[in-house]
Amino acid sequence: METWIRVQISQPSTWRGLFLVLTAGLGISISPEMQNALPNLAIAALGVWEALRKGNRFGEPGA
Repeated sequence: METWIRVQISQPSTWRGLFLVLTAGLGISISPEMQNALPNLAIAALGVWEALRKGNRFGEPGA
């Protein structure tokens, strides 16, 4: 299941769709340039999450 989630998270369309649904629900419009930047932001946030979650073990094989 974790592998499937990681694959889905790495897909740019997942993040674009998620943010478009959220912004449409809140009545906010996002420029096309911002839409293209959202997957990069999501991947960076996932990297920070993994670093915080693993702590001192980050980067070790099998960590």
